[in-house]
Amino acid sequence: MRRAHGRMRDAVGGRDGSTTLLWALGMALSALVAAMLYMGALNAINGDARQRFDSVALSAQHSLTGRIKSYTDVLRGLAALFQAGDGRVGRAAFHRYVEALEVPRNFPAIESVTFVQYLSDAGRAAFVEAVRKDRSVEPAGYPGFDIRPPGRRPAYSVLTYLEPMLVERFGVDIGATPAIGQALGTARDSGQLSASGQPVVVALPTRHIGLGMRLPVYRSGATLDSVAARRAAYLGSVGIGFSVPALVRGALDEVTVRRMKLTLYAGAAGAPAPGPLGIDPGDRVLFNNDGTLEAGMLAGQERDDFFETVVPVDFNGRQWKAQLRVGKRELYTEFDQHFPALAMVTGFAGTLLIYAYFYTLYWSRRNAVNQRLLLDSVLDNVDAHVYMKDRERRYLYVNATSAEAMGMAAADIIGKRDRDVMPAERADAYWAQDKQIFEAGMRASGQVEFTRLDGQVRQLWTVKVPVLHEGRVSALIGLSTDVTDLHQLKSQADAANQAKSSFLSNMSHEIRTPMNSIIGMAHLALKSVTHPKQRDYLEKISHSSQHLLGIINDILDFSKIEAGKLELEMLDFELDTLMQNVVSQLGEAAAAKGLLLEYECASTLAPQLRGDALRLEQVLLNFAGNAIKFSERGKVLIHVSQTDELVRFEVRDGGIGMSEAQLAGLFKSFHQADPSTTRKYGGTGLGLVISKQLAELMGGAVGVESAPGHGSTFWFTARLEAARAPLPAAATALREEVLAALAGATILLVEDNVFSQQVAQELLEEAGATVVVANNGREAIDLMLKQRFDCVLMDVQMPVMDGFEATRLIRSDPRLRDAVVIAMTANAGSDDQARCLAAGMDEFVSKPIAPHLLCEVIGKWLGPRPDALATAGAVAGTDLFDMDQLALTFDANPARMRKYAFMFLGAAREALAEIDGALAIADLVQAADVAHRTKSAARAVGAIGFGELCHALEGLREGAGVDQARALLARLQAALAQLEGHLARELAMP
Repeated sequence: MRRAHGRMRDAVGGRDGSTTLLWALGMALSALVAAMLYMGALNAINGDARQRFDSVALSAQHSLTGRIKSYTDVLRGLAALFQAGDGRVGRAAFHRYVEALEVPRNFPAIESVTFVQYLSDAGRAAFVEAVRKDRSVEPAGYPGFDIRPPGRRPAYSVLTYLEPMLVERFGVDIGATPAIGQALGTARDSGQLSASGQPVVVALPTRHIGLGMRLPVYRSGATLDSVAARRAAYLGSVGIGFSVPALVRGALDEVTVRRMKLTLYAGAAGAPAPGPLGIDPGDRVLFNNDGTLEAGMLAGQERDDFFETVVPVDFNGRQWKAQLRVGKRELYTEFDQHFPALAMVTGFAGTLLIYAYFYTLYWSRRNAVNQRLLLDSVLDNVDAHVYMKDRERRYLYVNATSAEAMGMAAADIIGKRDRDVMPAERADAYWAQDKQIFEAGMRASGQVEFTRLDGQVRQLWTVKVPVLHEGRVSALIGLSTDVTDLHQLKSQADAANQAKSSFLSNMSHEIRTPMNSIIGMAHLALKSVTHPKQRDYLEKISHSSQHLLGIINDILDFSKIEAGKLELEMLDFELDTLMQNVVSQLGEAAAAKGLLLEYECASTLAPQLRGDALRLEQVLLNFAGNAIKFSERGKVLIHVSQTDELVRFEVRDGGIGMSEAQLAGLFKSFHQADPSTTRKYGGTGLGLVISKQLAELMGGAVGVESAPGHGSTFWFTARLEAARAPLPAAATALREEVLAALAGATILLVEDNVFSQQVAQELLEEAGATVVVANNGREAIDLMLKQRFDCVLMDVQMPVMDGFEATRLIRSDPRLRDAVVIAMTANAGSDDQARCLAAGMDEFVSKPIAPHLLCEVIGKWLGPRPDALATAGAVAGTDLFDMDQLALTFDANPARMRKYAFMFLGAAREALAEIDGALAIADLVQAADVAHRTKSAARAVGAIGFGELCHALEGLREGAGVDQARALLARLQAALAQLEGHLARELAMP
């Protein structure tokens, strides 16, 4: 490659004399192109500037015309005022009308508004007398009023109303001037507006041109279809006088180019000259924005620097001419000012570069050939399949590895379609993947299976990249790496992980089953034993069992965290309730050691927060439990405060403390401070590492401050938000109601473990129920076919027939499908609970069983329930949702309440879709089965009204029409929509 680069340098910088000449020609060509581009750019920006000027001129023309039109509209409004009043518009009314127009603000160019009254000589004396006595505006009237000039005439056109009042004009007979009188007569006979033909130079306030317009006024209701009729109905005329400069400046304020020069001319009388509009010698200057009344002329040199045009402006039938001039540079953009020079430089440099490109093309081509050989050498020795394919499925390139896999030489593959070099079925399968790259135009990657010619199956990780040409995917490049070994390792790891999960699940079941017997037997024994020593033994057995259960839960939590399967549930909770739960659970242990267990919350904290209250409680129980374990005196204090955006929890104790060396090893898996404390205090060492991982999941951290003999302060932080909605009150079941529901009930206990049988049987019989035991699912079904039971407690893992299969058989049998089935299993995971509900079980209780919880759950299901069939027509009035029922089902646990309420919503949506499908084929039996399955879940979560509708639909299994079922389905869909909104509000769903 270095030799190739050297040859390129020789080609560009050779010492041959012809090289200098060639480069000189290149420079000359570049200069010529630059000059042409400069002139072209100059013409282009001048053309753009001309277009901008034409737009400005048109805008000025429209603005002037619009201003004149608006002033004409003032005249028409005045005429309408007189015609509406049948000519009897008094001086005060005229004054108020003009005042309401707010002339200075809305029509700043108007200098006067007048009314000229037309009268005959016979009415002169009465008219003069009436004006003299008119005190409607001036309290003193006008005693000296008279018509001017003096003398008698057949008719008069007297300036009667003037706003503002001009004494020198008041009473002037403007018709006495022949030209004006003729104009007034023409306007009267035609009914058209008349405009001043000749401009008037007004001296004050500054010297300027003024013009006027008048419009005849006729009696209201008069017929005006002839000259004679118009003369007979003629009352006079209204008029305005305005300043031409003020009118023009107001119009120019709307034009974007401020440095425009404008001269306004009044066109000479007579027909306009043929050809383009221009300024004629007889045209009179009305306005010039340089402050003079001189015509603006440009010298020859100036014309090259300005754009100039003359546009017509209609002044009520008379032609005005607006001459506009703008300097060319005023219309250049900032880019335009630099564009010609930029075009010249770019043209010179670009031409020179193109010239250099062709000059070096030959050597570049030779270098490209060398580079291609080098690239082929590299790719042919890469341990990967590399290929390039176009849209017609033709191979543009393959490396040696790909060619070998196809059993052909690379030269024999390139240029051929994939179906020509491999079996059609395989080629089509590969093309189905490649086609997606061409359609989407995006990079894709994934693992594919490849069968070699020898039949060996390999796993390839393939990356495919589109090649774009002119905005279109013209080809793709594929690179496939053999990852068979990695695939096998991953499969082995997945299998090992699955085996670990299965082992933990089985171990959980196997350990929890005897734990259920131990805890249950201890509970039963403590209720009857009075001997102090025996009671002490049993209490220690119960305490140790609970401690062992805590260790089991720690191991399961640790496994979930390591597997990344532990998820937080963000719910609203009360901070004080959380702290009371912790103190309540550990208060007895603290009191047994003579310790005080207290908590305090900073006043700045909100009483209700949003986060995972269960995991917060778990960490606090761990820290506080350790503090009690390692303290002999004093008190344990839980302190809660706000730190920036985090909530900080501290557990302070006065225990044995720890050294620096001991602190360094904390929060590590299966670690404790030292072997001596392990022997004295026990423990797995998992609690702190689980606490650390939970705190980090909640966006915080953990730490400890301690010294030997001076106690310890364990702390953690969590990112918590303010509660989104007021929390629902927790429901508590009355013990009397539970006992009343259990008394006399017949319960079928399906359990294969004899100790668990004894525990559950004695607990329920103590509550007044009659218990029948079945050792597996098959025995349970046989018993249910012979005898009616109020409730079935169903274990999940059993020989002969497990609880899932037994429940499915119960739900499929018309004689048994209404039975209440409550799962009672040692598999305590959320997946296990969901699986039980999906199998058709009504409720879920985990082992080891809390006696009060078992009784409350059974009591809830054995309580009085409304007859769905009898109340189907009144379901619309049933309560939509029972929050107390939901709290009772899930022991008032906010996390579980929210989780399973929304899990029910998802299952209900699927169930309604399944019912809809069954009704589409008129299968009422299938629809009723789905309704029955959904009914139990609805009642479990407190959706009472929804459950009753399901029960009503279940009753249409036989002897009903599809239309009736569809009506119930529509009500179910409406009820589900209401439930979703209600639960979102009640449980603060994000």
